[in-house]
Amino acid sequence: MILLKKVRLINWYGFSNITAPIGFFTLIAGKNGNGKSVMLDAIKYAAFGDTIFNKSSESKGSRTLSSYTRGLLDATAGTYMRPVDKVPNVYSHIVQEYYDDVEEKNFILGAVIETNSSNSCQTLRYVVDRKSLDEMEHLYEKDGVKMPFSSIQLQKQYGLTLMLREPGLQKFMQMLGLKLNMNQLNAYLRKLRGIMSYDPDAKIDKFIRESVLEERNVNFSKLIEAKGNIERLKETFSMIQEEVNELEKILNEYDVLENEKNRLLTDDIKIVYRKMKRLKKEIDEQIQNKSLASKRQNELVQIQAVLERRAEELNNRLIQARVSLNQLDSTKLIQEEEKRLVSLNEEMRVLSQEKGRLELFQTKVSEILYEIMEEGCEPEKKEVLASLCNQSYSKLEKESAVSRLKKMINERYDHFTAQWALVRQEIEKLEQKLNEQERILEETKKRRNTYAQVPEYVGLKEEINREFEKRKISSEAKFACEYVIDITDESWRNAIEAFLGIRRYAILVEPQYYDIADDVLNRSQYKYAHLFNTKLLMKKEVVPEKDSVVHYLSIKNAVAKKYFDFQLGRMHAAKLDEVRNYENAISVEGRVSVAMDSYFLRFDRIRSYYLGQETFELNRKRAEKEIEKLQAERKEKFSLQNAVSERKNQLAQEKEFFKEYDYDVHEKYQRAAKELTESEAQLKKLKKAQQNNKEFLELSQLVTRLTTEQEAMKEQQKKVTGEYSSLETAIQLCRSAIESKSAELENEEKAFHEFKINSYTVVQRAVEAYEKYLENGKTGTGGLLMPATRERVARAISEHRKILISLQSGYNGRHVDSSMPVGESERDVYAKRKDRIWMDDLQEIREKLDAQTKRYEDIFKNEFVLTILKACDNAQDDLKQINSELAKLNFSTRYQFDVHYVKDGSEYSKIIAYAKYLDEREQLGDPSGQMTFDMLTSVSDEEGEQLEKELKQIINRIIEKNNDETISRFADYRNYMTYEILMSNHILDRAKLSRQTGFNSGAEVQIPYLLILSSALLMIYNQKVNSSRLVFIDEPFAKMDPGNVKLMLDFMKQQNLQVIFCSPDKTESIGNECEVILPVLRIKPDNMQLGIVQFHEEKAYA
Repeated sequence: MILLKKVRLINWYGFSNITAPIGFFTLIAGKNGNGKSVMLDAIKYAAFGDTIFNKSSESKGSRTLSSYTRGLLDATAGTYMRPVDKVPNVYSHIVQEYYDDVEEKNFILGAVIETNSSNSCQTLRYVVDRKSLDEMEHLYEKDGVKMPFSSIQLQKQYGLTLMLREPGLQKFMQMLGLKLNMNQLNAYLRKLRGIMSYDPDAKIDKFIRESVLEERNVNFSKLIEAKGNIERLKETFSMIQEEVNELEKILNEYDVLENEKNRLLTDDIKIVYRKMKRLKKEIDEQIQNKSLASKRQNELVQIQAVLERRAEELNNRLIQARVSLNQLDSTKLIQEEEKRLVSLNEEMRVLSQEKGRLELFQTKVSEILYEIMEEGCEPEKKEVLASLCNQSYSKLEKESAVSRLKKMINERYDHFTAQWALVRQEIEKLEQKLNEQERILEETKKRRNTYAQVPEYVGLKEEINREFEKRKISSEAKFACEYVIDITDESWRNAIEAFLGIRRYAILVEPQYYDIADDVLNRSQYKYAHLFNTKLLMKKEVVPEKDSVVHYLSIKNAVAKKYFDFQLGRMHAAKLDEVRNYENAISVEGRVSVAMDSYFLRFDRIRSYYLGQETFELNRKRAEKEIEKLQAERKEKFSLQNAVSERKNQLAQEKEFFKEYDYDVHEKYQRAAKELTESEAQLKKLKKAQQNNKEFLELSQLVTRLTTEQEAMKEQQKKVTGEYSSLETAIQLCRSAIESKSAELENEEKAFHEFKINSYTVVQRAVEAYEKYLENGKTGTGGLLMPATRERVARAISEHRKILISLQSGYNGRHVDSSMPVGESERDVYAKRKDRIWMDDLQEIREKLDAQTKRYEDIFKNEFVLTILKACDNAQDDLKQINSELAKLNFSTRYQFDVHYVKDGSEYSKIIAYAKYLDEREQLGDPSGQMTFDMLTSVSDEEGEQLEKELKQIINRIIEKNNDETISRFADYRNYMTYEILMSNHILDRAKLSRQTGFNSGAEVQIPYLLILSSALLMIYNQKVNSSRLVFIDEPFAKMDPGNVKLMLDFMKQQNLQVIFCSPDKTESIGNECEVILPVLRIKPDNMQLGIVQFHEEKAYA
């Protein structure tokens, strides 16, 4: 046993410095107000941390720690024994010496209390093992005055370890052998205080429950743990849900910002598109102007030719007039010869033109022959075709060779025209594929899945979710693929995705909501989308093969996991050459066997990946790779198309050269040239023979007039030539304009192409809207934004940027570990985090929450309920033991506890009834030893069914409330019993004490209560192997006769209780049984001292 031997008080109320011995029984005697309870409060505070002090006997207010250290004299006047102005810092010491008779050692438990000028107190505790108070000082001398050590001085003096309240008290409990935690310590203190100042008028039921029965830890730690887990999981779930909501707000703000930016982007696209249309129109106009100018030039050429002919005729007439003037006698002959000469010149001109045409055709034919041979073809009669301008071959041979060449050119033109059309179709197909991949790329960059290929599924899912929202159901319908976290072996992706195909998009809902979703399907317009029956699925036992490909899928959601187990669980993951050995198997290469039907999967038909969070990145890379490939193919096709088009156009031009030609023109030209030379010589002779005559004057005048006309003709020709030159300049300007605008158009088309690459869907919508606007006569929506509107949109973009950054900064502030980027181009990062949290954390917490809730219910039913029953049984056993002890006492009246289970129809009584029911089943040999609701359902008797029903209601209520107070009430075994004390004497037989209180003497009440309170402490002490067994009794045994006092003291000795009594009287009946008597004297209001201490060594602890 561990005994308190001495107590030292320094600066504790009126005690400046005393050291008091303590015996096995100790009586602190003195008048009220002398300081008896002051000593008890000191012992309780230092050893056990009890701050509920006895009320001041002077009735001047409740005591506090600072009122003890400062020494409060008058609460109303505010006077102290150690006032702040004289003693700014008060150092108080409460030191206790104990003796452990098992270890045979002394040890010291000390508390130093420092009170500052603001009356704030700090208590530091320490332990000194194997040392007595005689070996330790707490005062030092300064200038002849004894001063108490401060905590720092004391620590330096003795090398102590000073501890704050909780670690200090835990160390004290260990040294005292009580080993109580803080909760147990509080219960222990209540019992210590109870025996000091019990209320004899308290109701028996309350008295027993609160003072006698221990607030013992009925084994509901698992229940509390499960409840704590639920609370933590709910808190975590709430935090995660809140984070998901935050991320959704950020993503929504991204979308709002994107929509506003798209308004400007759409306008920018329309501006570029409008400019492209304008440039194309202007280029067409310039081409048309150039064409008109060229046409006018051709007209001017013909006009010039007419003028040249007229000028030539005028010139000839002038020449004739001049000749006639010179040879008037040979005029007729000269005229005839001149006519012949004109005819020959015209013939020469025509033949010269025809010769030029043939020579030009010969040049073109030579080029054609070269091109044809370069293309690997061999034209017929190329020798003839190469000699069209000489006389090596006949006209017939030449015409035949040219005809065959023309046919060959026509055939080649038709070939290249067909080839051009085919290439155009291929380019259009590539454009469609490219547009689709660009759309996929745009969506993956934003971590979006539009599921464009399954619009029916999207529609049905949205309808179901709208119905859930309408019914305030927090659950959500999702595609099966959305629950897949990743594929652990990427080499299997193509095989798994291709095999599942449309089943990836099966719509899943939580089983309890399937019927609602099914009703939505029945009335939906999207009747051909697949809603999977999760209600039946979760009832079905699905055990996947050990080597199934389903094990490559990482899934946390229980419903989704079972769905994929059902779809893939039977499919063995096999090597290519081993698939044939299984009814159901699949290889990485896509070879499958399904119910012994074998085939290969079409990987090329996988438009996008959908299994796992990495699919966005995979689809992005896939789309980028596909776009690069398609662009290369398109570029190649464009090159081919340009080449084919160029050759087709070239052939079209070449076809134009095949006209009617005079293949004998060179021979005719030579003959006409000879005749012209002869005519010119003849005309010369005639002119020489001409003689003057009387018409000379008239002829002279004619020559003068014709000369004037000739000058006018030259001026007219000059004017035509000037206009031709102006047209040539205009044509050149058109060419320059076409080149300039074509270059500008090329830049705009590049910008437009960039728009298509980065924002394909926006481009599509913008162009469609603008074209519709043009079709409507530039009315309605679809036109360009007004400058003011653009400014408003720009301001909105700026505002949403600020909101976005604010949301992002707020998010990072609340989630410092995330370090998410701040800006408007990181949507995919936030979407990825949101998907990961939803997929990984939220689903995991939801499953854990469900599991913990079920576990909570199971623990409540199968452990908590039975534990309550066991605790009640143990309590009744304890009370029976106390009854046995009470029966041994030689009192005139005997007392017995009378305890019964609650039978008032309350929830407590129902739980006890159910506990008994379970206990009976256990005793009947149920193999599990426990009962579950499912097992209860099979019970045929009405009582079992009623118990099950009522207990379900109780559990549901408790779980729904999830309230500490409610759980605490139901966890307190004392609430399941009713209590009474029965008394028997020569008059009464098992009479209820509760009905006697107030009608008999106070002693009749005091005795059973003291016995009970002592027994309550004994329930703690008797559980300890070696501990302190202190009891404090203030003003004991009032109204009790000496015989009963003696019996009570004997009872306490038999129980090995070390008792400290405080009493102003009964010094003989109590003092004679005490080892130590401490008289307390109050010398002055601020000075308390011990009188002469009396020792009765024969009463010491043996």
